[in-house]
Amino acid sequence: MYTPRTWVDVPAGTTPPAGALATSAANFNYMEAGIGDADTRITTQSNLVPHIPQSGNSFFAKGGVETSSRFNTYDVAGTSGRLWVSYFTAVVDTPIAKLAVSVTATAAVGTTLTRLAAFTVATDESITKVAQTASDTSLGASAYNVYERVLSTVGGFPSSYTFLAGTRYALSYLHVATTVPTISGVYLIDYAGPTAVRIIDGQTDIAGSYAVANLPQHFFAAWLRATS
Repeated sequence: MYTPRTWVDVPAGTTPPAGALATSAANFNYMEAGIGDADTRITTQSNLVPHIPQSGNSFFAKGGVETSSRFNTYDVAGTSGRLWVSYFTAVVDTPIAKLAVSVTATAAVGTTLTRLAAFTVATDESITKVAQTASDTSLGASAYNVYERVLSTVGGFPSSYTFLAGTRYALSYLHVATTVPTISGVYLIDYAGPTAVRIIDGQTDIAGSYAVANLPQHFFAAWLRATS
């Protein structure tokens, strides 16, 4: 039976305690057996990430976040002015400085505004914007391309942001155009469990916050990515 483990950082130059299962040359990381053996959060993600085998095909393995699997994704044709909001819980403290979306078979035509943003999530699943990219009308101009954009400081937002372990966040994508591009994502089996995706239509830009009453759940979860 699998025994849950707890990751803890040990300063470089010190010896991991008895029972250590993995170490790093630069900064020892070890796992203690059992639940609650150590009540220390991950503090050095770059050293932790290489030791998580089950995440090898996820951008978590590169120190980032992706809101759905990259395997067996589907194309979806959006609607101009639709804000896709993909929810997630940060597994480790994750610094980010870039956001990305994947455009598939249909490229955008006549784009007037498109950007990505990150939100914190309230208990009722209302969201508040904490970071965003600048609008870039070249995003989506070519089919079959992952478009990554850096965070913008315009409007007083930060050029980098850190998702904290155990906290709920959301990534979002908005495209306003004559023809919006198709994007990658996955279809949900059902709405059970934590909310995966919500949408809101009729947007001309990404607002500073959205009440959950205005964000209906949706069956398609856009693939969005945040990395440093």
